[in-house]
Amino acid sequence: MSTRRGPWQLVASREVYRNPWLRLREDTVIRPDGQPGVYGVVEPEDNAAIVALDEQGRVALVLEFVYPLGSTLLQAPSGAIHAGETPLQAAQRELAEETGLRAARWEPLGKVALSGGISTQLSHLFLARQLAPGPPRPEGTETLTLRWLPLPEALARADAGEILDAPSLVGLYRAARYLGQL
Repeated sequence: MSTRRGPWQLVASREVYRNPWLRLREDTVIRPDGQPGVYGVVEPEDNAAIVALDEQGRVALVLEFVYPLGSTLLQAPSGAIHAGETPLQAAQRELAEETGLRAARWEPLGKVALSGGISTQLSHLFLARQLAPGPPRPEGTETLTLRWLPLPEALARADAGEILDAPSLVGLYRAARYLGQL
């Protein structure tokens, strides 16, 4: 099994760990400098993140305790794209689950590699508008509080380092550019 991956040569690959949310593999490689090496790759599901904007120009964000970081983050609604779902279907489901909101208008804002040096995960970004409220249905692992911020304030909080989540940051800035606010 010797294949090229750009300047790298993949010699062998083995699964090290798997759970319902991700897989960890270890690749035996020949590095670009010709030396043998090992490369660990995390393979979670791709996700969808949503910048939901109401008629007053406010963004729906959620406060959520994020277990790996051990802190509460202010972030855009987001979640995994499950097998058989399109990124848009996942975005629609996640927005409804986390906020109760439904949107009549959806605009794709592209995608972003979350940590390309160690992970295959891509985040598909969407702008959701023409919102209608409904009851949220968070998963059992989620404790969420909905917060509405004017888009300029959300961008200011991003600039101040108060919003750390990568899909949220990229989504907010891409939405602002799409809307002609940057």
